[in-house]
Amino acid sequence: MYRKIRFQLTLLFTLVTSILLAALLGISFVWFASSSLSMRVSSFAAQAATVTQDMDEQNVLTVDWLNAKEETSNFGIYLWDNETPFFHNQNHGAPSLPNADYRTAYDFSPVSENDAVFIGRRGLFPEILLYRGQQIRNGGILRFDFLQSMEPFSVYLRRSFLFCLLLYLAASSLLGCFCRYFTGRLLSPLSASQEAQNRFISAASHELRTPLAVILANASACEKAPRSRQKPFFSVIAKEGAQMSDLLEQLLTLSKADAHGLELQIEKTDLQTLLLDIYEHFLPVAAESGRRLHIRLPETEIPLCECDPARIQQICHILLHNALSHTPPGTHVTLFLETETDGKEVGIGVADDGEGIPETEQAKIFERFYRGNDQKNHHGLGLAVAKEIAAAHRGTLSVSSVSGGGACFLLKLPLSFIRS
Repeated sequence: MYRKIRFQLTLLFTLVTSILLAALLGISFVWFASSSLSMRVSSFAAQAATVTQDMDEQNVLTVDWLNAKEETSNFGIYLWDNETPFFHNQNHGAPSLPNADYRTAYDFSPVSENDAVFIGRRGLFPEILLYRGQQIRNGGILRFDFLQSMEPFSVYLRRSFLFCLLLYLAASSLLGCFCRYFTGRLLSPLSASQEAQNRFISAASHELRTPLAVILANASACEKAPRSRQKPFFSVIAKEGAQMSDLLEQLLTLSKADAHGLELQIEKTDLQTLLLDIYEHFLPVAAESGRRLHIRLPETEIPLCECDPARIQQICHILLHNALSHTPPGTHVTLFLETETDGKEVGIGVADDGEGIPETEQAKIFERFYRGNDQKNHHGLGLAVAKEIAAAHRGTLSVSSVSGGGACFLLKLPLSFIRS
């Protein structure tokens, strides 16, 4: 699907940018050609006006004089004396346009309504310039045409047009490559998100399948068992149902976090009181599991923290539950609260003196459904949920090794919640 979308976006971006580039190059070329032609026309008109003035000052027009003017002015001169060709013979006349063939050979258009200069074309590019005028001499009308070839200029324009075309094709190719790369980068997060979502759904389905199968199996066995022996089956069903409820709650939290819809009830919270309540709640759990739970609070009073106390309590429950479940009996687990040096953050941590977490696994334990070798009975979602809640508070959750063995999970929270 993403390949098709990438191809379509690449094609769309390339077409749009190519059209814009073609329009830009076209406008630039037309402006360049018009400016160059305008300068050539102005130069030709000035030369033609000078020759006309010189011609008016001559009492007698000779072939030598006309040939000299043609050579210095770089254009041909055609004369008509009362509509009779004058000096159009082998000794004078434009070699490339003998006699008056140029009148029908080109399509002439005036430069302006009141201008005597005309541009002759047989195609897209101008090929000849014509200056048309007349004088009254000795009671007769002397009409004259000055013609200048535009072939070198036309060749120059054609080469410029070809260069612009090649430049356009090269730029379009580069734009296509860039658009393909750009759309790939654009769709890469979406593709990765889709793959992560597919893995998430697959793993969630697998996790739900196991307790569901146990529930169905026990329900079937309970149906066949006599009433006096049904209680153990109900106990297993209740236990697996509670695990499924916990798993679904974690999945819902992660789903909301992915959709940026994790709701927080922010209020000013006394973290010292909150941690004392959590400590008292987990004391019996720790004693029953053979671990020793401690709490360490600052001696000085710390400011109230803007947070969601229920969500912070959820993080602490996850960290303490993991510490009490994955450490050997007799381990010391400490719940502590500390202030950062800048005075803008507060740290909540859970440390133990157990076997610790290998550095190779410390970056993986926050991944969803990741479980170490000693965590086969857990879903591998708790730390992922805790990290998402920390991120929603604009905080961080990290793990580090403790000297002498053990691990320390530290939640850093800003005292003032920054709303986006």
